[in-house]
Amino acid sequence: SKLEPEQSNVSKSPLSAEKSSQSPLEDSEEKLSSEESKDRNLPDDESNLGLWGDGRGEDELSPEEIQMFEQENQRLVGEMNNLFDEVRQIEGKVVEISRLQEIFTEKVLQQETDIDNIHQLVVGATENIKEGNEDIREAIKNNAGFRVWILFFLVMCSFSLLFLDWYDN
Repeated sequence: SKLEPEQSNVSKSPLSAEKSSQSPLEDSEEKLSSEESKDRNLPDDESNLGLWGDGRGEDELSPEEIQMFEQENQRLVGEMNNLFDEVRQIEGKVVEISRLQEIFTEKVLQQETDIDNIHQLVVGATENIKEGNEDIREAIKNNAGFRVWILFFLVMCSFSLLFLDWYDN
């Protein structure tokens, strides 16, 4: 019934040139006939809606339909229980992941402090090595000067012995 007015409007638009040539009496007759066809279709639609719209058909279910609905309900309850169990498992896994993430965060913070300590120790060791190298260079210089003095002393002692030996002869 909803499509008929649209079809009659669509059919009127292409024929508008022909209708302009027709008399106004013919237009009114066409309108009346279309309204009558609408009125005829309405009781059929109401009779069809009466069975479904009132809900009378739903009250009377056969035993097979009842059994089928019960089986479907049991299946749906089973699926819901399975989904509930899966949700519980996922929830437990999420809690475990959260706990592990907290442990991971603690370990990362602990590693950060350890890395800072190691960095400070490396900087200190580098400074100690530089100081040690400087002390070694200074010791080498002092040792070289000491050797020169010892060598000079030995040479002077040798010359004095030679001079005393020559003087004694």
